[in-house]
Amino acid sequence: MRFVFNLFNHDERGKRSLEDIVTIISHQLRALGHDAIWDKENNPNRFVSREHGINLIFEGFTEETEDDSSVKLLHEYSPNARFVIIATEEPTDRGFNYGETLQMQKRQRVFHQAAKYCEGILHLVPGEHVTKWYSQFAPSAPIELGYAPTLVRQDNTEPDFDFGFFGFVTRRRAKILKRLARTTLGGVHVESTFATQEDRDRAMRRARVVVQVKKDDKLGFVSSSRCNTALHIGRPVVAEPHVQSAPWDQVIKFSPTLDGFYNDCLMARSAWRGVYENQMDKFRKNLSSEFCVGRALKEIKLDLNFQKAAA
Repeated sequence: MRFVFNLFNHDERGKRSLEDIVTIISHQLRALGHDAIWDKENNPNRFVSREHGINLIFEGFTEETEDDSSVKLLHEYSPNARFVIIATEEPTDRGFNYGETLQMQKRQRVFHQAAKYCEGILHLVPGEHVTKWYSQFAPSAPIELGYAPTLVRQDNTEPDFDFGFFGFVTRRRAKILKRLARTTLGGVHVESTFATQEDRDRAMRRARVVVQVKKDDKLGFVSSSRCNTALHIGRPVVAEPHVQSAPWDQVIKFSPTLDGFYNDCLMARSAWRGVYENQMDKFRKNLSSEFCVGRALKEIKLDLNFQKAAA
């Protein structure tokens, strides 16, 4: 089957933040024998027709206005195109991600309008409650950002920092990273500018260990894209405690307490190559493309037959 990614309903910063997710899912689909296409310049007029494949649309729908009507576009194209939504946020009683912003509240409120035009929903946040919420609107299943052989991009860079972190630096993260920096002479290399994938990878290769730190106390799930990136570029991961650590708890180190996190980081730093080899071996075995993506496509019962879909 041909899958075509389309980020038409996201601004430039939004598209940049989704590059890792698109890249990882694309390589996993290809590892399963599918065709995966992502043109960064894609726009709604380039939806693939139903006889030629399935459009993968990332959640990010807003309330309709005369100038911005992403839901209306799905309605207009749905007779001649197939859509599957990739949902990136956690639904709650107050809006996506606990309604932390007005935008997240609006996005959850309008989601059902777009979902009625899709054949299935693949959600990145784990949890039965998440699957149940999305299943109100279409067949839904969790999708994981796992291993694909074509994603491995190690090189011979010799690290000059002990630890690395990339992503948005909240007040909570800054506090933890500063404390971690005080525990070692090697320091922490932080990349918070939403750099290109190539520049981000180059920055993280300067660190021996990549750390996984939650944005805030309410969000208990793991940033699978951060863990995935670290392992594919050749660096191990140490994570602070997470309420929802599965399935990554089968791959990387989760500290039982925040205080223990700093000690675990130091231990991983001293033997980072061995720690990495151990984690990478578990990554290949536990988070294969079939487990992460193939299983999800089967669970939403997506018809992958071109002729039958076009009939």
